Amino acid sequence: MEKEEPVEEVEIIEGDYKDLIKRLLDPRAKTMYSILELMLKRVKSEPIPASEIKDELGISKQAATNAARRLEETGFITRTAEGYVVNQGFIINLLIQLIGDLLRKLEP
Repeated sequence: MEKEEPVEEVEIIEGDYKDLIKRLLDPRAKTMYSILELMLKRVKSEPIPASEIKDELGISKQAATNAARRLEETGFITRTAEGYVVNQGFIINLLIQLIGDLLRKLEP
């Protein structure tokens, strides 16, 4: 009989998800969306350096690092020594919370 691996606890997102959504709706969020899209295209979520983000999106390094910093502050991405990585657990947790809220609103 195989030994089951323990299930990792899911980190609860602190704060209101509506605040996170508002931050993504900020007029400066276009670059943030572009970075998230670029990173989510890579299923393995390997680190992407700011220089590669800059080249891929055709923006300045300052614009890339500023937008990435804002994404990091929201929890959507994490900075490592090799570059930025999508925080997939955070995004999944956020989506689960959104679905839960929608389901509660639909309950009689």
